[in-house]
Amino acid sequence: MINLFKMTTRIISLIFIIIITLSGCTEPESPELAVWVHGRETTTSAEWDSLFSMMSEHGVRTALIGGNPTIIERAVNHAIPYHVNVQAWIWALNRGDAKPEWLSVNRKGWSLADSMAYVGYYKFMCPILPEARQFLKNKVLELSEIEGLQAIHLDYIRYVDAILPVGLQPKYGLDQYEVFPEYDYGYHPAMLKAFEEEYGYNPLDRDAANDTLWLQFRLDQVTTLVNEIVEEVHLSGKQLTAAVFPTPEMATRMVRQQWNHWHLDRAYPMVYHNFYNEDNAWIEKVMKENKAAVDFPVSCGLYLPAMKDSTEFVSAIQSALRGGADGIAIFEAHGLKPWHWSYLKTLK
Repeated sequence: MINLFKMTTRIISLIFIIIITLSGCTEPESPELAVWVHGRETTTSAEWDSLFSMMSEHGVRTALIGGNPTIIERAVNHAIPYHVNVQAWIWALNRGDAKPEWLSVNRKGWSLADSMAYVGYYKFMCPILPEARQFLKNKVLELSEIEGLQAIHLDYIRYVDAILPVGLQPKYGLDQYEVFPEYDYGYHPAMLKAFEEEYGYNPLDRDAANDTLWLQFRLDQVTTLVNEIVEEVHLSGKQLTAAVFPTPEMATRMVRQQWNHWHLDRAYPMVYHNFYNEDNAWIEKVMKENKAAVDFPVSCGLYLPAMKDSTEFVSAIQSALRGGADGIAIFEAHGLKPWHWSYLKTLK
C-alpha cells in the first residue's frame, strides 16, 4: 500500500513537471514591429540594405514604405534577403493628382478644387464618384502586382478633418468646439443627389450638421470603397491594412472614418498622444478600446517626436502592449537612434 502510494505520488509529480516544462516551451507571441518609411527616388541600394539590415537585426520585420511603384519594387527586392515584409504605403482619397471635378465639397458649397482646408495639399476625392473610386483602385492594383509585396497600406482613407486633434487646433488659430461648415466635407453634388434619391430629402434643407442618417451615409461611402478594395487586393494574394485615427469613435467623429466596419487584415491606428494633449496612460486606454471594437489585429502607431527620451519611448510602448496591441509601428524610420533600436530588439 505504501509503495503504491509512493508510486502514485511520483507519477503525479512527473505529470506536473511535464506540464510545467511544456508550458515553459510556449513563449508568448512577439508583437509585430513596424516602421513607416518615406521612400525616395534617390535612395541608393546601399541605403536600402543598411535600413533592412538594421531592421532585421533588431526584430523590426515590417516596413510601411511610401513611394511610386518603382520605388516600392526596388525596396521589396532589397528587403527580401533580410526577411523584412514591405507594405506599399499609399495616400488613398487625398490625391494631388485627382481631377478637380472629383474633389470634395464642404457644407458651404466650397470645393477643394478652388479653396483650401487647413493645408494646400488636402485634395480629398469624393468617395461616391465611380471615376474617383476606380482611379484609386487602379493605383492600388498597380502596386498589388509587385512580386514579393506583403500588403497595401492605405493612408488618408477618410474625409477632411471635421475636427482637428485638440493639440493641433492652435496652430491654425482654431477652437473647434463644434463642426464648422467650412470643415464639414462630403457635400459634393453627386453625394447630395444620391442621398436624396435614397432618403427623399436633401440634408442641406434640414439640420445637416446633426443629421445622423446623413453622417452614416457619408461614412458608408468610404467603408464600401475600402471593402471593395480588400476583395480585389486579396485576389492578388496581398493583404490590405490602413493607417487610421486613434479609435473608431474618434475617427467617426473627427474624420468620418468608421474603420471598425472595414474588413482589414490589420489596422495601424495613429495613437499620437501629443496631438491630443494626452500622456502615455491614454495610449493603453485607447488600445483597449480598439481591441474590443474589432476582430482583426491592431498595431499601435506611435509618433517618435512626441517621445523625448528613452523613458518616454519605453513607457509609450509598454502602455500600448498593456492595452493589448498586436504590434507597434513607429513614425518614422529615419528618426530612430541607436537606443531606440536597442530597445525594440528586446521585444522580438
